[in-house]
Amino acid sequence: MNVYVKFVLSIIVYSILMSLVCLWPKAAYTGNYVGNFERIRAVENRPPQVATWSRTPTIIVCEHAPISVTQIGSAVKFWERLGYKFKQTQYKRDPINKCLDKNPMGYILVHMVTDGIRLDDTSLAQTHFYVDNSTSTIDWAIIYMRADLRSTVLEHELGHALGFLHFNRINHIMNQKWEMGGWDTEGLKNNHQ
Repeated sequence: MNVYVKFVLSIIVYSILMSLVCLWPKAAYTGNYVGNFERIRAVENRPPQVATWSRTPTIIVCEHAPISVTQIGSAVKFWERLGYKFKQTQYKRDPINKCLDKNPMGYILVHMVTDGIRLDDTSLAQTHFYVDNSTSTIDWAIIYMRADLRSTVLEHELGHALGFLHFNRINHIMNQKWEMGGWDTEGLKNNHQ
């Protein structure tokens, strides 16, 4: 099967998933959104990116999030070195109460996992991101972290918040399994700066 046929098939699979997959309860958002894509086969041997941000997002580390100012700073710098921009990063400072907003338009929020979030026992974190299907852009993302923060987990979750899905190459930052992941960033460089 040639590369073009694989690409077309991947687009078809992507379209089907876009219309069927919605793991966030409907009451939590309004409009034409899809969240939490599971996995799409990689095209051109790189991590799939289902959407990009229409505007530069602001990151807010919410009050009880189990990460330090050093950890968020390091994770942000990791993605900035790959060419991504963030308007600003607010550490446990939320003057307009975005951390309580169900639709934090233009923001990436970092929360601690709470009882209302379905997270299996082996998951270290989970990111919900919201795509406007009419523009294929991300409007907001919410990252839920466990207290046991391990190396690469925050960087991995910020990758999801930027629209990247899992890419199960050994040692890749977007590998689904933490034990098989690492710092490889192939296919993640932002070429649209």
